[in-house]
Amino acid sequence: MKTFLAAAAVTLCALALPAQTASAATAQAANPVKALKAQLAPGKGVKIVESSSITVDFSVDEQAMQVQVNTRSTGTLAFGKGTVRGADLRVSMSSRQKAASPPYRVVAEGKNAYVTNPGIAKALPAGRSWIQARTSERENSLLDMGVTPADLQFMLDNSAEVTTGEYAGTAKLADFRHDKSAGEGDVEFQLYFDKNNLLTRAIVDTTTYPDGDSTSYDKMAFHTDTRYSGWGATVKINPPAPGKVISEKKLDAKTRKAVIKAGYPDVGPF
Repeated sequence: MKTFLAAAAVTLCALALPAQTASAATAQAANPVKALKAQLAPGKGVKIVESSSITVDFSVDEQAMQVQVNTRSTGTLAFGKGTVRGADLRVSMSSRQKAASPPYRVVAEGKNAYVTNPGIAKALPAGRSWIQARTSERENSLLDMGVTPADLQFMLDNSAEVTTGEYAGTAKLADFRHDKSAGEGDVEFQLYFDKNNLLTRAIVDTTTYPDGDSTSYDKMAFHTDTRYSGWGATVKINPPAPGKVISEKKLDAKTRKAVIKAGYPDVGPF
């Protein structure tokens, strides 16, 4: 089951938001996109609260089964020029199959993630209180949180205004991801803006189905509800001091078992 959950989590991370499409901006979309672009400047940031879940329906020996993993992340994103450059988050995870793991704090910058909580710090060698993990991918998935101007433009171009400051829309998964190989799936989204056209909430629901050659699952449903506040605040996120950090690769088997029990994610923070 752990292997299955790990694979599901990796799949969830892989469903990134789409690249910018060539669709022309509508008059309604222009102001929110312009407002977002103005916020993405070095030294600035936003507070974020994100609740997400992945629900997987599958069959074992012709018996229907379901796995659900829930994640809640609360903290701050720090911007660089036009993008997210750092994050400081408190993360908690739970599933229907087991009790919630102890929450942990993660600081992300570059290709690195640094994780700690009181139990993790206690399990590490003396003087160390943070575990460093380094992604092998081109980008740090923890910095994919938040909506980019391209994401926002796509969703506004494929939605209608429900009421003042609220939009709702739908898209095919391949279009949403701007990737024809994304497979079968549907996406629904809702966007909420304040009086300054700044995003205050984004809800995205994605349903995917396996291709004809896959029997690993019957259906996956992804739900993400992200709330934003404090746009424009001065934000600076620094990694922990090198002397307090130990690489995940240097953990022996006993220590690794202890930190996972204390809340360190068994498939890593990415």
